[in-house]
Amino acid sequence: MENVLDEVIAIFPSKYIHIGGDEAPKKYWKESAFCQQLIKDKGLKDEHGLQSYFIQRIEKYLNGKGRSIIGWDEILEGGLAPNATVMSWRGEQGGIEAAQQKHDVLMTPSTNGLYFDHKQSLAEDEPLTIGRNGNGFAHYTKVYSYDPVPGILTKDQQQYIKGVQANLWTEYIETPAKAEYMLFPRVYALSEIAWTSLNKKDLKNFSEERLPLHLSKLDQTGSNFWVPTPLGQPDKEVIGENHVVSLQTPVIGAKIFYTLDGFRPSENAAEYTGVLNINVPKGRKKVLKTIVITPSGKRSVVAETIYNNGAAELKVK
Repeated sequence: MENVLDEVIAIFPSKYIHIGGDEAPKKYWKESAFCQQLIKDKGLKDEHGLQSYFIQRIEKYLNGKGRSIIGWDEILEGGLAPNATVMSWRGEQGGIEAAQQKHDVLMTPSTNGLYFDHKQSLAEDEPLTIGRNGNGFAHYTKVYSYDPVPGILTKDQQQYIKGVQANLWTEYIETPAKAEYMLFPRVYALSEIAWTSLNKKDLKNFSEERLPLHLSKLDQTGSNFWVPTPLGQPDKEVIGENHVVSLQTPVIGAKIFYTLDGFRPSENAAEYTGVLNINVPKGRKKVLKTIVITPSGKRSVVAETIYNNGAAELKVK
């Protein structure tokens, strides 16, 4: 490893070197005669202690070369190397613990919308992603709502939160176009949580004013992006007889088309031009389906809202 890192150091002048340190199953170390002997020779407590020994040895070597290490939050296990920066991905807890130990931290929790390889809606139209069956959902509003500086930390501990990062892993991303689809518009929300103070964050303004402008510019350049569904459309079932539905396009210049007859909407469906008044007879329900189509022809997923006025669900045994 030291020989490999020597080559890395010769190529890259960066102060930091990310050494990984995540997802190292201890099961194999327990089965390894070499690992078990090394634990005894070094007087280590267990396999977690062995990982800590390895990380600290690598850190000492890199510190001697004038470099600093970054590792995923698993490097906390068994004791953290003295000068390590922790990248917290399995939620916030690893970052919180590292900051409490006065270590620099980069927040990138997969649980808070910062894994951009997760799907952007629960619609069937979404492409294949790593998060299936309802798991791994990261809409841009989830990204925007995240504060990378945990409130549980004291003022002194908060200074160790050095930044925030999102990740786009590419096991299911085969093309640059799909990478763009997964990045935008979430990367705009990432920039806000990284650089905008909490008292200036405004999701309504972001969604209704600034984001439609940015996406319009992307649409004009031919870049790919996830087209948001209509602003104002409920994402949960709505109960009652009379409903007033006011929608707004999420991209300047885009059009919204809708159906209430159960069919999927396209540009051949009714175009939304003003407030919809939806009346649902007693014991019935109606499904509003919408699609957004941008000036360049990009399409959103089909969004659905059920308006239910006492319709019974048919249960099949």
